[in-house]
Amino acid sequence: MTAFQWITVPTLLALLLWDIWHFGRGPLTTGSRLLRMTLWLSAALAILRPDWVQRIAEWLGIGLGANLVLYLFALAFLWTSFFLYARIVRLRQDVTEVVRQLAMLRAERGGSGHGAAS
Repeated sequence: MTAFQWITVPTLLALLLWDIWHFGRGPLTTGSRLLRMTLWLSAALAILRPDWVQRIAEWLGIGLGANLVLYLFALAFLWTSFFLYARIVRLRQDVTEVVRQLAMLRAERGGSGHGAAS
């Protein structure tokens, strides 16, 4: 094993164990936790056995294993970007709705909405 493998594989396995230990707890959904666990394990296997990545790349018609990894990261980046953008748009709509509801409540009560300190 190389020095890189000695450093990264135990780190990835520690992350995997952390997610296993915290499975079902915390803010992450079960699907998110499973995805993270799959990524940690896949990364560790790819680092330990780069020849497997090369074989998969060749089977898919991609020349190099490194290209396969690059393509997967590019697709993951695009998916994440679109996903987060959609979440931001949804949050913006939710905030607008909350502000609208607060304004209507204050208008019904006849208050100025500035509070007692004014």
